[in-house]
Amino acid sequence: MLSEKKVIPGEKKHSLPLLDTPATVRIKFTKTGNLQFISHLDLQRTFHRVLVRANIPMWYTQGFNPHAKLVFGLPLSIGTQSVCEMADLRIDRKISLEDIKNQLNEQLTDEMQVLDAYYPTTKFNDIAFADYTVKIRSPKITPEYEIAATALFAAPIIMTKKSKSGEKEVDITDFIKKIEFCAIDGELTVNAVLSAGSTENLNPEYLVTALKTLDLGECPIYTIMRNRVFDKYLIEFK
Repeated sequence: MLSEKKVIPGEKKHSLPLLDTPATVRIKFTKTGNLQFISHLDLQRTFHRVLVRANIPMWYTQGFNPHAKLVFGLPLSIGTQSVCEMADLRIDRKISLEDIKNQLNEQLTDEMQVLDAYYPTTKFNDIAFADYTVKIRSPKITPEYEIAATALFAAPIIMTKKSKSGEKEVDITDFIKKIEFCAIDGELTVNAVLSAGSTENLNPEYLVTALKTLDLGECPIYTIMRNRVFDKYLIEFK
């Protein structure tokens, strides 16, 4: 996953002047292609290695086992791509946001690229919804599937949903803020805004499971992309 580009000499990081107080920087990045299949835990480990290789001046906790302060927002499910992943990092030395972005991208592949680095004014707990695009491909899909899919989600859809307290039967439409369908021969596109907060969350895989009841054929091919996240007022989260 890591590129083989030359690592910046370590002395460069330690030559930067110290900040009076450690600062939090938010990194917005993509996770696409083959990287959709790595777990959140693997992502955490990999990102930490990238930060070290890029010589980002990370702030470390004090004590017997010092570690960097790195927090990810809204963990991504395996098999889902995203162009709006975010992580908060604490730094303790003066470095420009542009340098943080560029130094990280020098160590990353095309499937994971930093889009922006900035000082956050929001908290990850404020995330309430996420916008997804699901594309399902099958020779059986015709324009009529758009009508069938709309009708399917107009009624309650009871499914077994996993939660921290265990499994329970729920109506997944309660977690759907908005959903639209477009069917062209061979492909059904679903644009949906789903609950994605810390208390209520719907994995877009549930949409695919429900749509398979429309007889899409054996093993339809599908992709899932997370495009944006929002707060409870449906204002894009940054």
